[in-house]
Amino acid sequence: MKTPAAEQWKKVGIKHHHGVNVPVFSLKTKESSGIGEYLDLIPLIEWCSSLKLDLIQLLPLSDTNLDNSPFSPISSFCLNPLLISLSQLPYISREDESMKATRKQLQDLNSNPAVDWKQVRELKMKWMRAYHTLVNTESDLQKEFEQFKNDHKYWLGDYALFCSLKRANDWKSWKEWSLQQPATEAESFAEIEALKKKHSDDVDFFSFMQFLAFKQMGQVRQFAESKNVLLKGDIPFLVSMDSADVWRHRKLFNMNLTAGAPPDMYAADGQNWGLPLYNWKAMEEENCEWWRKRLEVASNLYHVYRVDHIVGFFRVWGVPVGKKAIEGSFQPSDESLWITEGEKHLRMLLESSMMLPIGEDLGSIPPEVRICLQRLGICGTKVLRWERLWDEEGQPFIPTADFNRDSMTTVSTHDSETLDLWWTEKKEEAEAYAIAKGWTFDPAKLMTEYRQEILKESHTTPSLFHVNLLNEYLALDEDLVHQDAQLERINVPGTLVDTNWAYRMRPTLEEVRSHPKLEEAMKNLRSHPDV
Repeated sequence: MKTPAAEQWKKVGIKHHHGVNVPVFSLKTKESSGIGEYLDLIPLIEWCSSLKLDLIQLLPLSDTNLDNSPFSPISSFCLNPLLISLSQLPYISREDESMKATRKQLQDLNSNPAVDWKQVRELKMKWMRAYHTLVNTESDLQKEFEQFKNDHKYWLGDYALFCSLKRANDWKSWKEWSLQQPATEAESFAEIEALKKKHSDDVDFFSFMQFLAFKQMGQVRQFAESKNVLLKGDIPFLVSMDSADVWRHRKLFNMNLTAGAPPDMYAADGQNWGLPLYNWKAMEEENCEWWRKRLEVASNLYHVYRVDHIVGFFRVWGVPVGKKAIEGSFQPSDESLWITEGEKHLRMLLESSMMLPIGEDLGSIPPEVRICLQRLGICGTKVLRWERLWDEEGQPFIPTADFNRDSMTTVSTHDSETLDLWWTEKKEEAEAYAIAKGWTFDPAKLMTEYRQEILKESHTTPSLFHVNLLNEYLALDEDLVHQDAQLERINVPGTLVDTNWAYRMRPTLEEVRSHPKLEEAMKNLRSHPDV
């Protein structure tokens, strides 16, 4: 592909790539501590490799503090310490009886059908603080730790101090902190260093958690490469207002506008996500260092990455602070600038990293945006059931043979219903799909042979990437999924419910790897000659 992304394509290979998509927190092994953990990816990689699947897509792995959504990180650089694999940590044999009891409580949570974030957070952080005290004087770890701090000095100190100050202020937003703490970027280096010294124990703890998390994800990447499996990360387009990024780099963000969406058929009054827009002028004055550093850190973990809400690089709905979403407007306001600005930003991403980007371009996207993505060599995303000629009579489905190669085909997303829920809850859409396929539509249940055909079609389109949620594959055997189909859904956008971001796979990965029926069904899905 002779495009600006040519070098990135060369690294991953211009061929068909097949894989699974999963939130790490959803994984489960016999060693897990109440939540999926980084090293649980090792048996998943082995399973994928055995089936000749060569890509694993992950939801964002950032620390989200007290929020469960991986799209609300408190830093764009960090990893979530709650996903650290406890059983594989150095010097684990030294844990005392209290630590063993806490870890047993965590492992008991593995029997829950969903992730209990509150319990996991309380128990795991209690254990991790005890572990930090146990090993923080070990010379071999300290040498590695010091090197890690030096390698990540652009963001690590700010993140660790931010976490420390949040803890000292009862986890309130930085906007509610006392006046003794820095309120603007003009605060002197000396004052920041004084705060780090004042909170040195916590700063060291939060930094050490990042060291352990990055160390384990480094192991995962190394193992994946040994099995010729690509890791696909996820880079959220926006960042939380209550984040270390905004706190310490305020001038890089437009604090007067928050992102959202204009009124549409799904939200008559529009949407306000409460996330600050970027100040691209200020970013460019610093040669987009913040973005470049962000991708540099991610490139140590991933080979490919999903660009969340990629249309936002072209234009984004901005809502003035204190106003309703319907009172917002697209930024830039001059529509003639959208493609020029978007292409400039995306070229910057390509120049900054050898990871191949794959855009999330779902929803209402100006046609010129997709033309630009193709010109740059950046894949878009095709969700089979949504690929229709929406402006034509009857809204016919687009033949999959017409999909462009530089795209990724999938049957669902973390924000959508699973196939089972779609079939029974979106009956009109499902029936239209069934009619297009020449199937008999039974609204009560998606028949096994229809599921197999849908999944198989997702693996046989011209797209070069074919990736589906792990639970869509597990549903090939109904014994491997929850009887309550709602427990299989990862997120319902626009809602605040406990089941969001709490999905946990029903079987352990050990059970999945020793399941001949699933193995046979998986092998029957692929027919591309280069797989």
